[in-house]
Amino acid sequence: MQFLCQTRPRPLSNDAAATRLQKLEDMVNGLMHAAPMSTFVATPSSSTTSPRADAPTYSEVSAGGHLSQQGNQVNYIGGTHWASILESIHEIRSVMDSQLNDASSEPMQLTQSTLQADPLFGQEELLTIDQVLAALPERHRVDNLVASYFKESMLSLTFLHSAKFRREYEAFWKNPSSASFCWLSILFSIMFMAGKLARARGDPSPAEPCNTRMAGSLRMAAKCLVTGQYLKAQSYAVEALLFHFHCIYALHADPEIQPWPILTMATRLAQKMGYHRDPKHLSSRLSPFESEMRRRAWYYIEIFDITMSANQGIPAMINEDECDCQFPINLLDEDFDEHTTVLPPPRPNTTHIPMLFFTCKAKALRLLRPIIRHALSSRRYDVEETNSLHENLEKSHQNVPPSLRIRHIAETSFVDQDYLIMQRFMLELQYLKGLCILHRPFLSCSKDEPAFRRSREICVDSALRQLDLQNDYFEALRPQGRLYQSRWMFTNITLHEQFAAAMIICLDLNESTTQSAGLRARKIETLQKAQYFWSTKKPTYRDAVRASHVLGVMLARLTRDSSSTDGTDGPSHSTTAENAHVSQQQITPPQDSPFDMMDTTSLENLFDNPDMLNWNDIDSYLVDYGGLEMPETVA
Repeated sequence: MQFLCQTRPRPLSNDAAATRLQKLEDMVNGLMHAAPMSTFVATPSSSTTSPRADAPTYSEVSAGGHLSQQGNQVNYIGGTHWASILESIHEIRSVMDSQLNDASSEPMQLTQSTLQADPLFGQEELLTIDQVLAALPERHRVDNLVASYFKESMLSLTFLHSAKFRREYEAFWKNPSSASFCWLSILFSIMFMAGKLARARGDPSPAEPCNTRMAGSLRMAAKCLVTGQYLKAQSYAVEALLFHFHCIYALHADPEIQPWPILTMATRLAQKMGYHRDPKHLSSRLSPFESEMRRRAWYYIEIFDITMSANQGIPAMINEDECDCQFPINLLDEDFDEHTTVLPPPRPNTTHIPMLFFTCKAKALRLLRPIIRHALSSRRYDVEETNSLHENLEKSHQNVPPSLRIRHIAETSFVDQDYLIMQRFMLELQYLKGLCILHRPFLSCSKDEPAFRRSREICVDSALRQLDLQNDYFEALRPQGRLYQSRWMFTNITLHEQFAAAMIICLDLNESTTQSAGLRARKIETLQKAQYFWSTKKPTYRDAVRASHVLGVMLARLTRDSSSTDGTDGPSHSTTAENAHVSQQQITPPQDSPFDMMDTTSLENLFDNPDMLNWNDIDSYLVDYGGLEMPETVA
């Protein structure tokens, strides 16, 4: 009897691996061209054929995928890529990966006249390191800007490790050519955000750190992105693009720059580099530090993908079925660094650290995605599915750590930091927004149906709570208020969440005929406060000013209808505003606004079709019928 000895195959040389790879490609191409179509059609098994006992079930089959690294470029090879066929051929894959990793990355020689066409930033002149140094202010000013950025928990982005960045920052000043242009883009974005913070606080220092003949700091960040060839999946490419997006969207740097194409590009670039897959499935070369920072960057993308999709009423780009990236761990930067071999256990939720808010928001947003998909679905809305999503949302809200649960400003501890108060506010808004989106489709259908009546009540109540919460925080943002010194935290992101809530209240007031006069007056008062608050944001946020103008027109119509119902003339209804906390003088639009010349009945057809009700529709009516041009943001 003979025994077969299984020996380990000898390692292949580079030439042998390339030859075998070419042979495999030739075989696949030959089969595709030579075999008839029926060859590639699976034949169903007969009823007498039993499945193999060792056949894997569908749930055990993985889509595969791994990282391929060549120099500084990192690409994700997914299950549909031709190269994924080689995943099971370990001999070839190991040799080819080794060959790619050993390949040297030749630096691109740039000249001052070199131009690069970019899909996001247009045609840009590629920079040299000397031009970067010429654009930077003095070292001590850059030091102060970077320090002020990292001191603000609401400003600093968690996917940039502070200690590692500090070491890279020091190395840059010692040897400027050691820094990549994508890293330099992050540095300019940090300077921009710190400059905006200084301006918001009334700092006498110039708000623009790089006020040079070449460009400002935000433009320099874009130039560095293009020069760094971020589209070739370079190191720090995703993070630099996300920093640039944050500068534009969160801080509303320039209303003429649309932020969503930048987020779209960052999302696709992150997927190209495998950020959507958990690092443990991709490559053993990724250290625990790299893995954790990739998770942080991916969940930042997820958060804003869902946020911007909901605000614009379009489907999200990311599908959770294609992602298995784990949640980031609740750790401080001082708990780990690039030399960490094993990540420490997460800090308990009872101790508040900046990452706690981020992880809670990421988990809650995972529940918001199916709610948005449910609301945007082309099929009929299902009450049972709505109730199931509502139950999941309530469970998530109940699991919010005690330190992040909402409370009135007056009940807030004196030792609570301002950023913690704002984090509570943003988490509660996210929860209430989810309720509004989930139950909004039932706001105008089958008013006599009890099941729908519950959804309408939840939707209107959640919207009213959103506006009440906004007004509570607005009082704290006034001079002498609790949050006055940190009023810059109330950004375009937090403002935008309130616009849809105001429209829901307007729609409810327009259609409901059974609510009491006291409840109706309370809702109108809440809208008046919101309208005044948004009007005070001029000229910082164009969307807030636009919402203020639109809401003024709506209030004029609603108060006129209330006056007609009471059998009184329009002017006598001013007593409603006199009894409110906000005086009529406060909520009256500026004298230069042409509200008195507008025909408010032009909005009636919008209310007649509430499913189509949104800010863009009302904008068009204001321009077409009212002659109102929306104000531009002053730079």
